[in-house]
Amino acid sequence: MSDKKILIVDDDFSVRETITDILKSQGWLVEGVPTGREAVEKTEEKNFDCVILDLRLPDFNGFEIIERIKNKVDKSKIVVITGYATDRIIVDALSKAEYFLLLKPVEPKQLISVVGKILEQ
Repeated sequence: MSDKKILIVDDDFSVRETITDILKSQGWLVEGVPTGREAVEKTEEKNFDCVILDLRLPDFNGFEIIERIKNKVDKSKIVVITGYATDRIIVDALSKAEYFLLLKPVEPKQLISVVGKILEQ
């Protein structure tokens, strides 16, 4: 069992649970929350080695959450996921080059590879 902690932030229960199951199968410690507010609270309570964050949440967008947690989580350890990858969102995300961007539905092998690279840093 690894001591690497990952936070999943996605309002879709099935997406959150699927990602949690995939990452737990690798031996990582995983917690999930459905809102940006809860993500901020969790990062204030604990240190996470990686945060996987949906761009569209019911209370905040993913970029707002990044701003709120940036003092607790290194931006290079944030994986942004979205099912609404408009050209503007992709350009904004990639131009910052501070985090990874994955499109939904997330491929398990790709998710494991990206998170594994982050956790090796």
